[in-house]
Amino acid sequence: MTNDARPIWVLGGGGVAGIAWEVGILTGLADEGVTVAPEAVLIGTSSGAVVGAQLASGTPLADLFERQRGGVAHETSPAPGLLHLLRLARAQLFARSPEQAARRLGRLALAARIDDPSRQRRTAEARLPNHAWPDDVDLRIVVVDTGTGASRTLTRHDGVPLVDAVAASCAMPISAAPVSIGDRRYMDGGMRSTLNLDLAPGNGPVIALAPSTAAIGPWARIDKQRAALGTGRRVELLLRDPASKRAQGTSVMDRSVVPALVAAAREQGRREAPRVAAALSTASHP
Repeated sequence: MTNDARPIWVLGGGGVAGIAWEVGILTGLADEGVTVAPEAVLIGTSSGAVVGAQLASGTPLADLFERQRGGVAHETSPAPGLLHLLRLARAQLFARSPEQAARRLGRLALAARIDDPSRQRRTAEARLPNHAWPDDVDLRIVVVDTGTGASRTLTRHDGVPLVDAVAASCAMPISAAPVSIGDRRYMDGGMRSTLNLDLAPGNGPVIALAPSTAAIGPWARIDKQRAALGTGRRVELLLRDPASKRAQGTSVMDRSVVPALVAAAREQGRREAPRVAAALSTASHP
């Protein structure tokens, strides 16, 4: 373990609803004076990649909140149907490793006929207020290789356009086309884990926002990933409270719930502020 004690914000996946919930939580925390420090590391998976990129853009949280509260007409991704979900679940049965499960999911992703392959990138463009990687924020975006099943964490140093990185991290198999980066094709980072908590570097405090607790396999369970960080590490995990669950409803891709959900999440963020602030107080600042 390194001596890097910077705070880490782990932003998990959860569809259109996940974006709204995370923006709401962060806004509520900010209302109480708890903010993401400039030196913090942001690790985003799927919808968390969107929120991480939005935060890193320097756009005020108040603006991000109002954008969600006003509705998100740019969100056009259809909700996965039951057959879709069953195919994804079947691909993961009896997998012995995250890579094996992801390779199976990758085959589904590559074989799917997508009516509009460019939609994924257009949606990513619409979601991001700035399409350039920030120079002064340590933003990391998790994607999964459709061929090898290996995860990859993209940063500004990889030379990959930010829009492509975010689009890849949100490319759910069957629903969206994988994104080409170099000579490889990548899909949703949530195909490794919806949270990827265990990718938190260093030994600083970790604040993890988990709009979804779904686990692809035992390796992706939040408790297992938490244990991988060690017992001495300060980790605060934020999950949807009952009010946010009610506001969200049953579909993570239903854009109609976004205004109510972001408002409910803001109230939850205000209530969560004391424990998050206590955790962040243990961080060392360069």
